[in-house]
Amino acid sequence: MTDDYAGNRYIDALPRPLSLHDWVLALNSLPSRDEDERALPHEDRYLKILRLTRFFRAGARQAEFARGVDAVLREGYFGRDGSNRSHEARQHDVATALEAGDLLSPGSPVVIRKADSSCLIGLPGMGKTLTLDRVLGRYPQVVRHDDGEVQIVWLKLACPPRGSIRALCADFFMEVDGLLGQTTYKTLFGGENASEESMMSHMVVVANRHSIGLLVVDEIQHLGKAGDEEHLLMTFLTTLINKIGVPVLFVGTMSAAERFERTGRMGRRAIGLASAEWPRFERTDGQWRKFVRELWGYQWTGVPTPLDDALIDALHDETQGVVDLVVKLWIAVQVRVIDDNKASGGDEPEIITEKVIREVAAKHLAPMRKLLEALKGGKPGEIAKFEDIVPMQRAFWKSLREADGPLAGIDADADGPGRSGPAHVGQNAAIVRENLEWRKLDEATIADVMRQASEALGPPDNRNMPAYFAKVDDILTGMQAVGTKKRSRPLTPDEVAATYVDGDLRQVAARAHAAGENVPGAISDAGGGIAAAA
Repeated sequence: MTDDYAGNRYIDALPRPLSLHDWVLALNSLPSRDEDERALPHEDRYLKILRLTRFFRAGARQAEFARGVDAVLREGYFGRDGSNRSHEARQHDVATALEAGDLLSPGSPVVIRKADSSCLIGLPGMGKTLTLDRVLGRYPQVVRHDDGEVQIVWLKLACPPRGSIRALCADFFMEVDGLLGQTTYKTLFGGENASEESMMSHMVVVANRHSIGLLVVDEIQHLGKAGDEEHLLMTFLTTLINKIGVPVLFVGTMSAAERFERTGRMGRRAIGLASAEWPRFERTDGQWRKFVRELWGYQWTGVPTPLDDALIDALHDETQGVVDLVVKLWIAVQVRVIDDNKASGGDEPEIITEKVIREVAAKHLAPMRKLLEALKGGKPGEIAKFEDIVPMQRAFWKSLREADGPLAGIDADADGPGRSGPAHVGQNAAIVRENLEWRKLDEATIADVMRQASEALGPPDNRNMPAYFAKVDDILTGMQAVGTKKRSRPLTPDEVAATYVDGDLRQVAARAHAAGENVPGAISDAGGGIAAAA
């Protein structure tokens, strides 16, 4: 590490910087796959295909963004001496400004240099939030120093749907309290009677006290929807950047670009080290072709279909280079061909063609049709109207649970109990759990989400998995809307048990252990066998 950062304990708490190549390796999430899995039964291959819900391939744009975030963090801390004496001096200066009533006013900074600010703008479905979460996940969020100072390396907030300053400040206090295992800041500074100015001022105090390394404001496209708060909020965030040296990273959809272009103050925020704009992949983009080649290898059809230019072009035509849609289409295409083969008694070859891709897209990507038409027409104004892809994602999973083609005529019970017995229940529950863990949710939240979904739909099995994933998305969206936050305390035994479903092999093992019985034998008797729990 460069000598410029030597001796700064805030920077010493960070992991070593990575090269672009190492960032790609660190960000990738590539599920396992074995060629022998093509020979597995239909129901098992269906589960293997769902591994693609955890597929993430990093490329040049993700690696460059990650390196920029790392630099923003280190440069921000470079302007703040990590010694105890300097930290106390900064707290004193902020307290003095607060008492004088000019903490939010332009004036002399309490740090030796101003921080950087950046903006990540991109089309919904291009992996902004997922990339950001994987980048942030490399850094410890909380560091406790020997002298008692609690350093918060990064904090991520979502701009409220109405762009309210009060809601943003309240979320800030709640998030910090959650990290520290307390309710102090929300109680002291986030009460109903607190003014917006008071909340913003104390947000500066708390950010300074805990030496926040990076404040991320996601969903920035919502900024300013509540009257004139756009200017006020940007002025406030500029205070964090300039006065106490906290870097701010704004993340939003293409509609947010207009706001940054419209005002000089916001425009200057969009040129930092981690700034980037992520449009869709063009057909001729080398990164697009690399992405598709990597994705195509995750194929569980009975016979391999080689990739050619015509198939690559068909995927681009139907998704317009939006990576989230490509992955979803690839899931749906494989489900379609293996289902058709199953319904035909093995007479329908599991071959992927342009025709199949276009037919599946017409059915399952129908909710995204307006977005795709706007992209195909190259109309920025129309594209900017699409601020959230989540409702479209829910519609996709809903459509996928409806059988395609001949399989629609199969009786619901035709596959027999084997597909919903304890072994398959355990496998499906494991897939859901892995997906939620991949989303960086803590154990308590996973337990709550799976409990709610199972109460609504029953245990996850092969026949309800698309609906189950759609329900999970609904639950998570509802949690975000009411401000449900991650919990940092350990999970209780009851909350662990809440993730079990009927026939869950973990539940079978727990009961056998409690009764002093042979655990492997109990699992085998339940119909799962040891392998089913893997």
